Amino acid sequence: MKTPEKIVRQQAVAGAFYPDGMDDAIDFIKRTESIQEEKIKRLLKSVGKQKVSGIIVPHAGWVFSGKTAILAYQLLRYNPPKKITLLGPSHHFPINRIFSDGHSYWKTPLGLIRLFKDNFFEDYSTYHAPEHSLEVQAPFIKYYSPESLLLPLLTGQINTMQATDCAKHLAEHGYFIIISTDLSHFNDLEEAKRIDADTIRDIENLSVDHVTACGSNPLKVAFEYCRLRGLHPQLIDYSTSADTSGDTGNVVGYASFWF
Repeated sequence: MKTPEKIVRQQAVAGAFYPDGMDDAIDFIKRTESIQEEKIKRLLKSVGKQKVSGIIVPHAGWVFSGKTAILAYQLLRYNPPKKITLLGPSHHFPINRIFSDGHSYWKTPLGLIRLFKDNFFEDYSTYHAPEHSLEVQAPFIKYYSPESLLLPLLTGQINTMQATDCAKHLAEHGYFIIISTDLSHFNDLEEAKRIDADTIRDIENLSVDHVTACGSNPLKVAFEYCRLRGLHPQLIDYSTSADTSGDTGNVVGYASFWF
């Protein structure tokens, strides 16, 4: 049966931030896994049988940050969650709330992801339409956890009370959480590494006060969630755009964590 076009969110950045074809997307993921085989083994061994409640991943173009994100997504492969909440920052609209998306499905190169409705959040599909911070994660979610239902949440400039209320709701419903954020932007390599080291330490310590990351607001929710559950983010990987581009003058930092 054909899915009605009106209930499917179409891709906004396919072909730019990530491959727009199924074969190319799968090939990228498999090649990246092959290159990082030893890192994957070490990660899975270190996590072992510990319960994973969420991950933090970068959202730049796959060619730059995909290798760091893919390491974290390994933790979904062997224990896929039933429901995933994906939080990312709004790059296009100055909002001060958290909005879900009103579509029933999201299109990805690997097929449709089914969304679920949570009335705690108000739908505003217009805000979601151009946003890459959530979309770049969708093919990874479809690949590593193909049967999961998705609740995408576009997160604006929220205060501590808003973050706490959201975190309590997510914790009460047992959703697996994915936070989408990059780290510092457009510094020289030495400065980027210095700033990112401070941000990584703050993330591990659940301190958002000095976090230099575009996803600082989604991180507020993650930190409150971790406090409720007695968790702390554990660093998986750190990289920069210079690793791929060779440009050491305008560097963006990327990191992945699990909690």
